Amino acid sequence: MLGSKNMPWRRLQGISFGMYSAEELKKLSVKSITNPRYLDSLGNPSVNGLYDLALGPADSKEVCSTCVQDFSNCSGHLGHIELPLTVYNPLLFEKLYLLLRGSCLNCHMLTCPRAVIHLLLCQLRVLEVGALQAVYELERILYRFLEENADPTAFEIQEELERYTTKILQNNLLGSHGAHVKNVCESRSKLIAFFWKSHMTAKRCPHCKTGRSVVRKEHNSKLTITYPAVVHRKADRKDTEPQGIEDAQLGKRGYLTPTSAQEHLTALWKNEGFFLNYLFLGLEDVGMESRFNPSMFFLDFLVVPPSRYRPVSRLGDQMFTNGQTVNLQAVMKDVVLIRKLLALMAQEQELPSEVAAPAADEEKDPSIAMDRSFLSLLPGQSLTDKLYNIWIRLQSHVNIVFDSEMDKLMMEKYPGIRQILEKKDGLFRKHMMGKRVDYAARSVICPDMYINTNEIGIPMVFATKLTYPQPVTPWNVQELRQAVINGPSVHPGASMVINEDGSRTALSASNLTQREAVAKQLLTPAMGAPKPQGTKIVCRHVKNGDILLLNRQPTLHRPSIQAHRARILPEEKVLRLHYANCKAYNADFDGDEMNAHFPQSELGRAEAYVLACTDQQYLVPKDGQPLAGLIQDHMVSGANMTIRGCFFSREQYMELVYRGLTDRVGRVRLFPPAILKPCPLWTGKQVVSTLLINIIPEDHVPLNLSGKAKIGGKAWVKESPRPVPGFNPDSMCESQVIIREGELLCGVLDKAHYGSSAYGLVHCCYEIYGGETSGKVLTCLARLFTAYLQLYRGFTLGVEDILVKPKADVRRHRIIEESAHCGPRAVRAALNLPEAASCDEVRGKWQDAHLGKDQRDFNMIDLKFKEEVNHYSNEINKACMPFGLHRQFPENNLQMMVQSGAKGSTVNTMQISCLLGQIELEGRRPPLMASGKSLPCFEPYEFTPRAGGFVTGRFLTGIKPPEFFFHCMAGREGLVDTAVKTSRSGYLQRCIIKHLEGLVVQYDLTVRDSDGSVVQFLYGEDGLDIPKTQFLQPKQFPFLASNYEVIMKSKHLHEVLSRADPQKALRHFKAIKKWQSKHSNTLLRKGAFLNYSQKIQAAVKALNLEGTNQNGRSPETHQMLRMWAELDEQSRRKYQKKAAPCPDPSLSVWRPDIYLASVSETFEKKVDGYSREWAAQAEKSYEKSELSLDRLRTLLQLKWQRSLCDPGEAVGLLAAQSIGEPSTQMTLNTFHFAGRGEMNVTLGIPRLREILMVASANIKTPMMRVPVFSTKKALKKVKSLKKQLTRVCLGEVLEKIDVQESFSMGERQNKFRVYQLRFQFLPHAYYQQEKCLRPEDILHFMETRFFKILMESIRKKNSKASAFRSVNTRRATQRDLDNAGELERSRGEQDGDEEEEGHIVDAEAEEGDADASDAKRKEKQEEEVDYESEEEEEEKDKDDDDLQEEGTVLGEGVPQAPAQEEEGGSGPEEDSLPAAPLTQPWKPARSREPQGAEAVERRVRAVRECHPFIEDYQYDTQGGLWCQVMVKLPLIKVNFDMSSLVVSLAQGAVVYATKGITRCLLNETTNSKNEKELVLNTEGINLPELFKYAEVLDLRRLYSNDIHAMASTYGIEAALRVIEKEIKDVFAVYGIAVDPRHLSLVADYMCFEGVYKPLNRFGIRSNSSPLQQMTFETSFQFLKQATMMGSRDELRSPSACLVVGKVVKGGTGLFELKQPLR
Repeated sequence: MLGSKNMPWRRLQGISFGMYSAEELKKLSVKSITNPRYLDSLGNPSVNGLYDLALGPADSKEVCSTCVQDFSNCSGHLGHIELPLTVYNPLLFEKLYLLLRGSCLNCHMLTCPRAVIHLLLCQLRVLEVGALQAVYELERILYRFLEENADPTAFEIQEELERYTTKILQNNLLGSHGAHVKNVCESRSKLIAFFWKSHMTAKRCPHCKTGRSVVRKEHNSKLTITYPAVVHRKADRKDTEPQGIEDAQLGKRGYLTPTSAQEHLTALWKNEGFFLNYLFLGLEDVGMESRFNPSMFFLDFLVVPPSRYRPVSRLGDQMFTNGQTVNLQAVMKDVVLIRKLLALMAQEQELPSEVAAPAADEEKDPSIAMDRSFLSLLPGQSLTDKLYNIWIRLQSHVNIVFDSEMDKLMMEKYPGIRQILEKKDGLFRKHMMGKRVDYAARSVICPDMYINTNEIGIPMVFATKLTYPQPVTPWNVQELRQAVINGPSVHPGASMVINEDGSRTALSASNLTQREAVAKQLLTPAMGAPKPQGTKIVCRHVKNGDILLLNRQPTLHRPSIQAHRARILPEEKVLRLHYANCKAYNADFDGDEMNAHFPQSELGRAEAYVLACTDQQYLVPKDGQPLAGLIQDHMVSGANMTIRGCFFSREQYMELVYRGLTDRVGRVRLFPPAILKPCPLWTGKQVVSTLLINIIPEDHVPLNLSGKAKIGGKAWVKESPRPVPGFNPDSMCESQVIIREGELLCGVLDKAHYGSSAYGLVHCCYEIYGGETSGKVLTCLARLFTAYLQLYRGFTLGVEDILVKPKADVRRHRIIEESAHCGPRAVRAALNLPEAASCDEVRGKWQDAHLGKDQRDFNMIDLKFKEEVNHYSNEINKACMPFGLHRQFPENNLQMMVQSGAKGSTVNTMQISCLLGQIELEGRRPPLMASGKSLPCFEPYEFTPRAGGFVTGRFLTGIKPPEFFFHCMAGREGLVDTAVKTSRSGYLQRCIIKHLEGLVVQYDLTVRDSDGSVVQFLYGEDGLDIPKTQFLQPKQFPFLASNYEVIMKSKHLHEVLSRADPQKALRHFKAIKKWQSKHSNTLLRKGAFLNYSQKIQAAVKALNLEGTNQNGRSPETHQMLRMWAELDEQSRRKYQKKAAPCPDPSLSVWRPDIYLASVSETFEKKVDGYSREWAAQAEKSYEKSELSLDRLRTLLQLKWQRSLCDPGEAVGLLAAQSIGEPSTQMTLNTFHFAGRGEMNVTLGIPRLREILMVASANIKTPMMRVPVFSTKKALKKVKSLKKQLTRVCLGEVLEKIDVQESFSMGERQNKFRVYQLRFQFLPHAYYQQEKCLRPEDILHFMETRFFKILMESIRKKNSKASAFRSVNTRRATQRDLDNAGELERSRGEQDGDEEEEGHIVDAEAEEGDADASDAKRKEKQEEEVDYESEEEEEEKDKDDDDLQEEGTVLGEGVPQAPAQEEEGGSGPEEDSLPAAPLTQPWKPARSREPQGAEAVERRVRAVRECHPFIEDYQYDTQGGLWCQVMVKLPLIKVNFDMSSLVVSLAQGAVVYATKGITRCLLNETTNSKNEKELVLNTEGINLPELFKYAEVLDLRRLYSNDIHAMASTYGIEAALRVIEKEIKDVFAVYGIAVDPRHLSLVADYMCFEGVYKPLNRFGIRSNSSPLQQMTFETSFQFLKQATMMGSRDELRSPSACLVVGKVVKGGTGLFELKQPLR
């Protein structure tokens, strides 16, 4: 239809990544750039400069001198800068460094074992054809071979592996297609990463036995090398071979120049090329015979991009050049200097050996003195130094061209290539993933309730600008001619005509004759020699009924873009939107703007009309709930209109019906009046019924519906009804909505029926008649209710609606009085204090709880206060609402609004008429200041609730200033929260979407990623599409049955039944049922042999066979086996039949889309249950219904089959949106503060990030849950178990610490500070209930561990103080920066290229979102401390390790009691933190302890000797309740507070713990059978520890929220379920329902590779589409990776399709249409 030029004649099949070799680039370049000045003095491009015209014109004034075209036609040409010295290629610098480290500089071989090389080579080759299992097979072959042969040669290993590899390569069926799959990519990258990490660091070369040369990289710009001291030479070295390490260099440290590195690399490639070519597949060079060119690692010249891609921007008369040009210019300047320097050195014959002399053009006279003035610009002493220094400078300038982050020292940075690609404003995300569009409009929206719900009001401004290219045909030529004559500025006009040959004629706005001339020629074919095919195309204006796509940002889920029909509103200036669509877009009319897009092709329009139209988008994919619905005034109006007693005269009835059905064509069916005499009156219900029967399509039966209204039945009861036998209050009640054959017989319509709520009137119409009808119902009801409000019944709200009766008010005041005295009671209850405790005592305890370190008691006080205060608020509400109000519902307008669901909630009405209640900040009462007051106007620790934010005032009578202040605090918190959480949830959603974007339902109903790997065999385990499942619940079956005829007609039941045969599936279900009835307990499955052996066991025993066990089997067993083997077929089959396993479920045998009645087992059960009920009812009832049981079942099965997910549905995106969109509604900081009796759990977005984005192994609040057996024995034992598992800190058993500080002089004038520390412990009785400890254990801990910890931290304090002083005295110098490089490197070597998880959470900080996280800030602060202290710290760490070892040895010579230790729990443990060693307590055996003075003496001596600072020590020898120690410290300038140090250490020092578990709680819950049972909850995780207590705990039902722990203990399938449950629980806290199908898909994707992988940039590494990786994050990294590996993108993933402009393979793009060419 369109011109032929739009037909694509080539299709992109894929994109391969690789690198140009030097020769190819030389050929591509048109000019060598030599002039560092890019503009001459007049501002014109200078010759040979960076803007030389040979590279293409920089702006529209010039003409290209290469291809002589202007700016719009010349696409630009490459140039290059020759570099006089070779430099490293910044892209491959890292890998080059690794190669140099892992190879021998003497014999030029890799230092890793040969077996490793050959194995990896073969593995990579089999992976090229996608043979995954062969990778493991090769490993097995190699190990077996190495076991058999002690010391094989490399050649033998190679042969052995080659044999298997060639077999695999010949037998493969997939070809190269198998290689581009996620699993294969993952396997390949794993193997290679493992190779780089573990095999490239050998200590010495296995070939020539030379020690390893230590290579270091500094600043990404130079390599230094320390040569080994000794070299082993081969005697028979041929002269041709490259020289190894020279003798002069042995043991020295020097600078490795790029040229010498290049020589080594070339030699290395000669030896190892066969293998390295596979490691660097992308660097192939076609010309070289070795297929690879090691010179790729080095640059001899730099490519200059065309001028048009780095334009000069002119601002006024100033010129700003592009950052890229500046970077290139820096290189040019260096080049000029180096050229001069080299020439000078050549003249003075001082060139170092590895630099070739520059070829002189003509022989210069050496006597001519060269200009030496430039030398002063270069750092360095001799000329050689200067050369090396500028060489390094050149290297760093070349680095900057690629990535400006590589040079840490530069201050003003211009973006390099990496900066141009990455982040939000980079090329990938800004210009490839999102492109600018034409034919779009954006404006403010305003509401309009008279247009249809599927329409959008377009103002005239837009209507004359947006055009549609319409081909001219004889049928529409009349209309288009008129449009052309009207021209561009009159509405049904046109702006342009496109001729057959593609030329365009713009229609003039002023010249009518030109337009008329064009109009006349619309159908006449164009003249011209080649007859152009096709027709003319007129770009006509939008007209009524055209389709537009509307979108509001943020576009969080599918309904944020919907298609609306245009409705041109001539007088308007803004877009007009129907109220019903607000919820889908999350729009309101306070200034929101929306975008409209006008599809430009028939295909696009068809999809918009049929698929994206608002009528079809009625249900949201998140959980299948309706989105569109009427709001606010319409609710009030509807409820008032359908109340009993609302009557209309004939005129009013007609008027309302007409206002409702304005669009209807044809006759309107009316109802007879409800009341005939004295005058005919119609009820409001009848008006609604009239609308309904007229909207329902003519040829369909009107619907039947029984439902409930939102307003409860009790609300309508004015006085209690008279007692009648058998009276049912629900019959004929207004809360029961009953519709029979389209007539509303009973009930009030409100939010539950035409709001956005499930199973209401509109939803049911959508289900039965389809989207168009339900859209009409909404439109007409909106018009009707608007008319009713405007014409007959206004609506207002006055003071009398919120007034309270005087009697109720008195009661309110009395309760408020009472509440003032509840404070002391709450604090006593929280702290378990006796009733008799005086107020001052209570206040003191409260202060301790507030200022103490452990906030649990303080939280407990908060909780108790809240409980007390809630009780009082409830009392007040009962007194005032609803019967204390002056006016009752329905007369009370405010109550009418709240009850009908128009606006507001009971909380609002309470705050107006009763009281505001408790103010909460971050989930707790307003915090106390350090003084103990919440605001300055209260007393410290005041008991009245109002000091804690309990507001007793109400809005009706006003609130007091302090209360107002509290109220404002809560308001501010809401604002801050909203601002912060958008960026968090936005990044979370982006991560999920970028990973899941490719998951699509295919035609075989599987869900596959874009590379074809199967993620689920049936979407969501049953293949159903979520919005279609709403009526497959048993509760809705009666509705389906009552509308049987309509559904039968709309779903074409008869046609289906004539073609489909449900017999196969039904037979299968019968087989399963038969099996289940035979095997009632399905747990024990017995095999055939087992049944047989049980039967003949006794007979065999009677034989009394003699003999010993063979292979662990007794002679009886052997006899049985023999008998089983000799058994004949028939009798054996008898046993086998008995032991047959249960048949597979129907879904897995018969494909549900082909075989009718193949449904999921749960649905089958539901249908069975319902049909039984239905049959029972049918028997009772007298009339025979025409619906038989079989037909009902068939109907339900067909409904199920029709609900299957359509192929092409992008379920991955839907799942991502369904998790991301609700996460924006979750408040960020929901703190669920734990008191003493409950667990603290991470909630909200932080927990979602933990599960999805980080998949962190150590989560913030790990926990386990195990039910306890309900036997007496178990219940007794569990108490002691709880004691055993609870961790005890020293601070919990200390009563007080006394510190006395004094000052003493030594003999040599040294001054000392002396501290006397006395520790007083609590008596044993205090803690023996909860803690598993005795006083002597504590003392032992103090002596062996605590004092050492204390001394260590004192030393750290001292050394830190001295370090700080030395830092302040000097500036950081260049040497420090070098050192930093060193340190960084030594760190980097350990990390390899794995970044640790800590960084990934900050990914959004680097993504440019608004919250650079705290971790980042902390890192920055830490970096500022200088490097000297680091060395000290390393020494300290060594000391710590020694300490550790000492600490775990229990005092020598003291007899130990191993038996008790075993039972105590988990044995002595070491933990890397010296601050908290978790050692099991030392339990001396009572009988053998050496008593008396010498034992005491020995213990004291041991403590004294453990550290030089300790002077003296003594302890309570009787009760073990105190100990004291004297510490003597040398005086230093910095003073620190000893007591606070000791206290803080005591809080953290752990006396006793079970590894990983901090505390336990026993909670009582009810299980599924409604029995009470105890559950043991632990904070922290240690699964093996719990497994020891199988007789107490029901370990089959153990659950933990740590997904990694579950995966490693129970396997990946269990982890899947945990992921689903955890995400569901996070949403459940906020009352958000997300369909489990979404969660199961996300979980399946995360565990696809058999391990639990996060949805971040580490998780995307295994993706098979490089473009998808690049468009996610760290594009440069992925681009480098793809280039090195020579990856290929098959352009199947959505991101890749968008980048290259293909149609995405999903939805209607999933299939191709082929046309038969006859």
